[in-house]
Amino acid sequence: MRSVDVVVVLEADHERLHTRRRIFAKRSPFVHPSSARRLDSTLTLWLAERPPPDMRSINTVSNAVFNQRSHRSRIFAAGSVLALVAGVAGASVAAHADTVTLDKGVTVSGQGSSFVSNFMEQCKADVKNAFGINITYQPTGSGAGRTAYINSTNDFAGSDVAFATAELQQTKAKPFVYIPIAIGGIAVIYKVPGVTDLKLSAPTLAKIFSGSVLKWNDDAIAKENPGISLPGEVIRVVVRSDSSGTSNVFSDYLASAGKGAWSNGAASTFPVPAGNGIAQRGSDGVSNYVGSEQGNYAITYAEASFAEERKLSVAKIVNTAGNAVLPTSEAITEALNAAAVNDDGTLLLNFNAAGPKVYPISTTAYLIIPQTLAKAKGDVLRTFVTYSLTECQKKAAKIGYAPIPASMEKLGLAAIAKVNPGSGDVPTVAGAAAPTPAAAPTTVVPVAAVAKTVPPATSAPTTTKKPTVKTTKKKTVVKKK
Repeated sequence: MRSVDVVVVLEADHERLHTRRRIFAKRSPFVHPSSARRLDSTLTLWLAERPPPDMRSINTVSNAVFNQRSHRSRIFAAGSVLALVAGVAGASVAAHADTVTLDKGVTVSGQGSSFVSNFMEQCKADVKNAFGINITYQPTGSGAGRTAYINSTNDFAGSDVAFATAELQQTKAKPFVYIPIAIGGIAVIYKVPGVTDLKLSAPTLAKIFSGSVLKWNDDAIAKENPGISLPGEVIRVVVRSDSSGTSNVFSDYLASAGKGAWSNGAASTFPVPAGNGIAQRGSDGVSNYVGSEQGNYAITYAEASFAEERKLSVAKIVNTAGNAVLPTSEAITEALNAAAVNDDGTLLLNFNAAGPKVYPISTTAYLIIPQTLAKAKGDVLRTFVTYSLTECQKKAAKIGYAPIPASMEKLGLAAIAKVNPGSGDVPTVAGAAAPTPAAAPTTVVPVAAVAKTVPPATSAPTTTKKPTVKTTKKKTVVKKK
């Protein structure tokens, strides 16, 4: 063997270093082929499991050993190089062994977007199982989450939309990053006895949610659903009562794709239709109402996982190509691939994206994380976010979301690298089992606003049942850089 060239490629990608190793062993006629193959195989397997050794040291070792002249010394070199390379790379392991030690006594708390809450429940359970670390998250709505961040009443926030200009002025003393943590479709959820295959366009939805279409058998709905017997019942329009990123995105969709049928613009506080409007708090609240006995002939909007949990009917939405599409993982990903990236790392959604498979009411939820945290909390939160951006995404489709595209994962990992930079690597772990959807809750949050023409829901002030998350023990693995 004449030489061994160990090539280590360090690839800078959005401030994140990805290490890739390839080993090339060039054989010489002076070394028996079987000896060369053993050396090649051993080096490849050995180095693939370790951080890259120092390149200059490897070159020095290989040149010194393999430039020897005698047949015997060349054969001896095969063993010598492995030992010498092992020593160099061993020193490299010590230099890179800076994985943080997580403080299991620390609790990191967040609140905000209810859109993302089911995904957060899964990822929280996984890191608790793997590392024993504690993350709490309350689905209080995107507006409440951003306010909590501004007031420093929580460690991080969740929001489906970015800070408004006025809000940004209040964050100057607390620099932050946006982490695109989950993507999903805003489902149009309904309950009409005997109707299971409803199709609706953006203009018709705009008329329904503005109150200009009042009954299920209105011509606007009937024309989009030929052959379906629609009742003459009043439509119960159920909207969010709290400041909501989901409301903001849904109303933005109605304004962008509704062809003039929606005049209210994008609003985090959704206008309650006069005459047939009902307001409920949170994604749980609106979904629970439709799933309850009072929910007959009701319609609402919420992240698709809430409909999946409760086994509620979801309307197919007509996209720009004229196809009626459900919020499947594939359709959501198609829509988000059409989004542009803003300078702050958030996405500019395109509700009129071309493509036959696009689900048009698709969006993302962000975690808003301060760039500076106490080290113990920072280590715990960085571990949680890294897991959520990577392994936890493999479960997204099973719980009503879609896995984020690779481009969004890169954005997220680049952003989290700006939080407590230089604090050490976080541990990684394989994911736990996907959750089993919970049975549909039967309780209903008290009605906040309801017209006299629509019978009100009865109050049942009990807590909302959260999705059951199953976890299995997995071995913790230290991430190499």
